[in-house]
Amino acid sequence: MKISQRQWRLFFKQKRSWVGLVGFFIVLFFSMTAELWSNSKPLLLVREGKVYFPAWKRYSASEFGITDSVLVDYRELIHQDLAEQKSTRAFFAFNPWDPYQQGSDVMQGPSREHWLGTDSLGRDVTARLLYGIRVSLSYGLLFWLMSFTVGVTVGLFQGYLGGKVDFLIERFKELNEILPFLSVVILVNGLMKADSFVITLGVVVLFSWTGIASQLRAQVLSLRKREFCEAARALGAKRLRIIFKHILPNALTPILTLTPFSVSMGIATLAVLDYLGFGLNPPTPSIGELLQQGRSYIQNAPWLLIFPTLALTWMLISINLIGESLREAFDPRR
Repeated sequence: MKISQRQWRLFFKQKRSWVGLVGFFIVLFFSMTAELWSNSKPLLLVREGKVYFPAWKRYSASEFGITDSVLVDYRELIHQDLAEQKSTRAFFAFNPWDPYQQGSDVMQGPSREHWLGTDSLGRDVTARLLYGIRVSLSYGLLFWLMSFTVGVTVGLFQGYLGGKVDFLIERFKELNEILPFLSVVILVNGLMKADSFVITLGVVVLFSWTGIASQLRAQVLSLRKREFCEAARALGAKRLRIIFKHILPNALTPILTLTPFSVSMGIATLAVLDYLGFGLNPPTPSIGELLQQGRSYIQNAPWLLIFPTLALTWMLISINLIGESLREAFDPRR
């Protein structure tokens, strides 16, 4: 059953689908354009007739005549230029902090200077949360893309070929499902000192494709004996053409309804791993890391727990509302 315009109309007629879409795209927009809203570097710097974009491009200290440092302190540079009456104008983000910048205001509550307060190292929670949401969404989308790519490919060939291929893959799935997921993540992150984002994502995907493969396998088993497949074989169509041209488009519709739930699962998994201390390497901004701080300092700094919880809840509810609407619109019984 291919996707039809009628199904999309049913999806967009539901109020919860619009609530979910609006909520998701608000979070997506602000997180993916985080440099515009929270940044310690100027968005635009006009200095002596030259235009710079420090928030997006890295400039060497020598370009500004700085010889005693390899890093550019733009606030100090602007202050010196104004003191020397140079023609300098700078435009900063609404929240003039980046997620890695440590300050002296440790564990400060929400204020005009730090909208959502600061954490145990004096870092701005607004910046940490905004960039952390981007990391979570990127992780969730990549998790969905990778797990669906592996799951759909394996499920297609498993269902179509059957026989020994089907038997061997089923046994591998069973072995995969009995392995302790969290223990493997901890072990791999402990042994590997490389980028933990890639390592963690790869390990989580390794354990998450089996359900998608099983769903698609069931679809392929019901489609491979249908009349259009038999007709394609009779016309001499090759195996790969039958799989990708005739079976896949008809088998994907039920799988697409799982997409939002897969994204939310990736986001929640990363938050749990970061909360337990087995996720991304510090000082990477992370919702789970803020939640962990919030648990540790719940008596003295409740904002560290409240705001990340609200952000995570907002994301998961929005995505799950989209998933529920897709499931209802694409229900074959309707």
